[in-house]
Amino acid sequence: MNKQERKIKPAFWAFAFALTAFLTAAVPLQAQTHEIMVTIENLAPPGGVYFTPVWLGFHNGSYDLFDPGGLAAAGLERLAEDGDATALRVEFAAAVGDTGGMDDVVTAPEGFAGAPVFDPGDTASAQYTVDSTMNRYASFVSMIIPSNDAFIGNHNPQHIELFDADGSFKGKQIITILGSMIWDVGTELNTEMDAAFINQTAPNAGVTTMCPVLPHPGFLGSYGNPGSDPIILGGTGPDDILFDLVAADFTLPYTVVARIIIEPVPAEGQ
Repeated sequence: MNKQERKIKPAFWAFAFALTAFLTAAVPLQAQTHEIMVTIENLAPPGGVYFTPVWLGFHNGSYDLFDPGGLAAAGLERLAEDGDATALRVEFAAAVGDTGGMDDVVTAPEGFAGAPVFDPGDTASAQYTVDSTMNRYASFVSMIIPSNDAFIGNHNPQHIELFDADGSFKGKQIITILGSMIWDVGTELNTEMDAAFINQTAPNAGVTTMCPVLPHPGFLGSYGNPGSDPIILGGTGPDDILFDLVAADFTLPYTVVARIIIEPVPAEGQ
């Protein structure tokens, strides 16, 4: 090897390393699709609260379902008052546009006759093919029944992260929903009259309000909202379903209402 070769070689390798670093940074990571299973459970005891079919949205982290202290959009209002996700699905489709977001409504086939709601103890699962970039995050919402406008849902659009920045699935996730995590959508006065699943005469029949979304104070006469005679607590719904004074009081400390499990679908043979 001559002196010129010895001089060129270090410069060549420096250039090669720099080029490799540039190409690695310049080429975007390829998004991948994954099969996942979402399982939803009503963990309330017998005599506890029910909840409506659960809306799920998978998106890139930009879809904001609601902000605590802010006013609810019309789609969330309809879902939280009547359990109807139709308007919410339209809003979601418009919000995600061509970014590849997808959504679904999970029902409980074993629920109350004539309405696929989640009774205490009910479980339902659904499988989805999701993209590690376009569906990196998940959102959910469901109406708590009976109530005027109580609901469960995540307000931080990036709280449930399914994939990391490199597109790798983050593993099994368990979202436990406590009674203290139930929200009041703020669009219907909590008189507990004309409340869904107990004494409602028609959809959207309650006293309209324009209040911000806040943590729900609890049913009248509950541990967290004493001082009024209970209506829902101790009351009866369709087919004489009893809402127990204790079991349906979600303001009692450490009360667990629901659980959502997100995990990969096992490959065949596993």
